[in-house]
Amino acid sequence: MSTTTHVRSIHIDAPVETVFDYVKDPAHFYDAMPDRMRAKLRAVNVTPEGVGTTYEWVAGHLAGFELVGVITRQEYVVNERIVDSSSTGPVWTWTLEPDGDGTRLTLAFEYSTKIPLMDKVVDAIAWRGDRDVDAMLAAIEDEVET
Repeated sequence: MSTTTHVRSIHIDAPVETVFDYVKDPAHFYDAMPDRMRAKLRAVNVTPEGVGTTYEWVAGHLAGFELVGVITRQEYVVNERIVDSSSTGPVWTWTLEPDGDGTRLTLAFEYSTKIPLMDKVVDAIAWRGDRDVDAMLAAIEDEVET
């Protein structure tokens, strides 16, 4: 099995509570994605305690079929961490820490594949590695700070 992880962080000039309130919303997660990857959300089911929240994404069509996945919130520690896993394999971990007068937001994107070298193909087609994670963090920074 091959596992690829991209971990990037950014300083945001806003309190941890403000940043957490923004990133906990599944719609904001998809708004931050680069345009070529952006999916539509449907069937969002938010649980009061966070863990168990689910949301379904739909991304275009491939050979006439919709590409669909379900994200499930695995961990939810208010103002500290959110972990979401996708039925398609990726795991997203958001970590928040006080950073001077603002927040250090770290995003770890991880996926595994059983096919040797397939992680390189996924990186080349679906993701562009750290650049995509950096772009997502910059989009969140822009939205939260403005």
